[in-house]
Amino acid sequence: MINIIKGNSNSGKTRYLKNLYKETPKGDGVLSLKYYEKDEFLGYNLLHLKTGEQKPFIRLKTKLPENWAGKHETGKYSFSLDGFQFAENILRNIDEAPIYIDEIGPLEIMQKEGFYQIVKDLLNKNMEIFLTVRDSLFDELIAVFSITEKIKTTIIK
Repeated sequence: MINIIKGNSNSGKTRYLKNLYKETPKGDGVLSLKYYEKDEFLGYNLLHLKTGEQKPFIRLKTKLPENWAGKHETGKYSFSLDGFQFAENILRNIDEAPIYIDEIGPLEIMQKEGFYQIVKDLLNKNMEIFLTVRDSLFDELIAVFSITEKIKTTIIK
């Protein structure tokens, strides 16, 4: 089963996934949590659901830390090489469903980068997966990943 949680930016998709995992702490995955310093939004950290460990993941290109090793860029954001390695290690080693991935965005859908290959591989495993996506990218997500059956959609407003 592929569970897609869709909604606009800041609609609560991440909170929904986090609460879902807390209710039935099975499986594993990663969430993208907003990161602030002194009340200033700088980007996102990845949270490993099972351990609670966090890694820097996405930063505004205008606010990159000194030691930032970027792997991808899209729009105003730079994506961390270390963050992707952290996520890939987690996602490729999950042996118990469900798998949680927050969020599939323009990097995966438009550029076929980021979590693109991991998601393709996980969809072929026929495990239960929870994905979040912006409402505006939902149709493209379905098309790019050729998702044709076993879909449950939850809309967050």
